[in-house]
This record gives sequence, structure tokens and C-alpha cells, in this order.
Amino acid sequence: MDPTFAAISGRYDFMTRVMSFGQEQRWKARAVSLIPKRGGETRILDLASGTGDFPLHIRDAGFTAPIIGLDRNPKMLEVSRQKCAGQPHIEFLQGDLLEIPFKDQSFDAITMGYGLRYVADIRHILKEVHRLLTPGGIFVCLDFGVPKFRLYRHLCFGYLLLLGTLWGLLLHGKGSTYWHIVESLMSYPGQKVVKAWLQEAGFGSAGLSSFSQPFGPKHKPRTPLL
Repeated sequence: MDPTFAAISGRYDFMTRVMSFGQEQRWKARAVSLIPKRGGETRILDLASGTGDFPLHIRDAGFTAPIIGLDRNPKMLEVSRQKCAGQPHIEFLQGDLLEIPFKDQSFDAITMGYGLRYVADIRHILKEVHRLLTPGGIFVCLDFGVPKFRLYRHLCFGYLLLLGTLWGLLLHGKGSTYWHIVESLMSYPGQKVVKAWLQEAGFGSAGLSSFSQPFGPKHKPRTPLL
């Protein structure tokens, strides 16, 4: 997967906007609005930080504490560092999500956008997130949901496959460039299963919210509180 994301890093922001009909920036802002502001500084970690969109939304929401973005792909990190170069106290580190290099209870909030379904062991990463959060901390994860009804699910997957193929040909000369989106969703257990795994990992509560309208992939931020 790393070579794929390296190849699309320069077009990643454009594609997320196209495939969401321009809605994904609004969804990210709404996801960030779920993070409560504490009396002191809120320490925030952004996992699978990609091109650095979430740290910028966090800054726009008024959080002033240092933000750390973690991603394993160096090309994506190049884009995120350039994008956030004018923002103070935003640091990007290269690292594996299955071996997050921080001590227990290091963060008050952890965000993740469109990355959970690519993790090889979702249950493990949820336990890691729980370990890293302070008591009362929050994990906000924005991603595609898996529609419950088979026909609607096939329509959504077909839409993503068709649009991804067209843009893959136009931008990269290779129709399969964005097939990884549908492939990851086909192996993704779905938001209800992930909610159960969050509770299994030790979260005191877990909520699901849908940010999209009918006929479109369901984006589900999970907001468990310790």
C-alpha cells in the first residue's frame, strides 16, 4: 500500500474532494468539533495523518497546544509538512500505527481520518489508542461506513470503483490506482463491529454519527470516551 499512497500523494487532497462532492472538508471540521476543549492545553495526536488536513482543522477550531501527526508514508509526510509549514507547533513523524512510539496517557484527544480500514489489525490499534489517551480522553475517527443493505452497498461500491477508475486513468494513466478504496471497504468489518471492538478495547462509551446524505458512502466518526 505504501507505493500506492506515495504515487497519489500529490493528488490526494484533490481526489478526496472530488469523490465526496466537495463535502469532506466540512466532514472533517464537524469531526474536529466533537473534541471538547479542556481548561488547559489539549494534547492531540493525528494518526494516519496523510496530507495533514486534520491538524489544520484542529488549529482552525482554536486548539493551540502542539499537535503531532503520525504517518508511515514519507511522500505523504512531505506534503503535510509543506502544507502546515506556516503553522506553529505542528510536528509530523514517520511511524507504524501498529507500533506507536508514545508512552501511556500521552494525549487528551486522538484523531484519524480515512485510515482505520487500512490497518492490518484494527483491534490492536484500538487498544493502542486507548492506551495513549488520558482518562476522559476522546478518539474521533472519520471514515467510510459500510451500508447495511446489500443493494445500496453495491451501488456505493460501484460508484467508488467507477469514479476511481476514471480519475485513475485521467490523473495517472492507470485505472486501478484508486481501487484500493473499494478493496479496503470490502474487507472492512463495518462501523457496528468497530463500535463493539472499541468497547472491547476499554472505551467507556462509543458513538456513531453519519455525516453524509442518502446515496453516498456513509462517513462515521466514532467518538468513544474513556
